[in-house]
Amino acid sequence: MQILSYRRQIIADHSSTNYLFYSPKPITKESWAIIRRLSSHVDVRAHTAEITYHGDFADLGEDRRKKFLQHYDVEVQESYDWWCISIMLDMDSLTDPKRLIEHEEKRGEATLTFEKIGKRFRLRLDGCHLDYNTCYKKFGEHIMVGLAELAIDIRDELYAGVFDTLKVGVAYCRENKVPDNQKLSQAAEILRAILEPI
Repeated sequence: MQILSYRRQIIADHSSTNYLFYSPKPITKESWAIIRRLSSHVDVRAHTAEITYHGDFADLGEDRRKKFLQHYDVEVQESYDWWCISIMLDMDSLTDPKRLIEHEEKRGEATLTFEKIGKRFRLRLDGCHLDYNTCYKKFGEHIMVGLAELAIDIRDELYAGVFDTLKVGVAYCRENKVPDNQKLSQAAEILRAILEPI
C-alpha cells in the first residue's frame, strides 16, 4: 500500500450548550435519583448537575430545565458565548414581590424576567455577554461555578430588600450599558463588572 497524498485539517465545533445547576445545600438522595433520569448527559455531584450538549439543535429544553430547578436554586447556561442566569426565589422570603417584578425588562437584546414556577419565582437574566478577563479575575477558571455562587449572593440581597443587582440588570437590558458612578451593593458591583454590553 502506498500513500499518494494527505491533507492536514482541523475541524472545530463550537456548537455546544453548557448547563450548570447549583444548590448551596447538598441535594438529597431522592433528588439525586430523579436528576439522573432527566438526562443521559448529566454529571451529578453533591451541589451541582452539569450537562454539555454538543452539536446544533441539541438542547435540554425548557420543560426539563424547570424539572432540574425543582431540585436546584440556580441555573447557569452558556451557548455560543450567550449567557443565561436563573435564580429561584422563595416567595415567602421576599419582602415585596411586587416591587421585584417592577424591574422586569423584556424589550432589549438581553432580558430580565420573572416567572412563577410552582411555589417559587424564577428571576432570569437572559442573553448576556460577559467580560471574560474580569470573570477570570473574579472567579478563576470555573466561571460557571463563580456565576452560580454570585447568583446565591444576589438572592440573599433580594431577600434582604436590596435591589441594586436588578438596577444593573435593567440598565444592561434596556440601555445596553451598565450603570456607573453609583454606589452599589457587593453583588451588584460584581455583576456590573462582569457584564459586557452587547
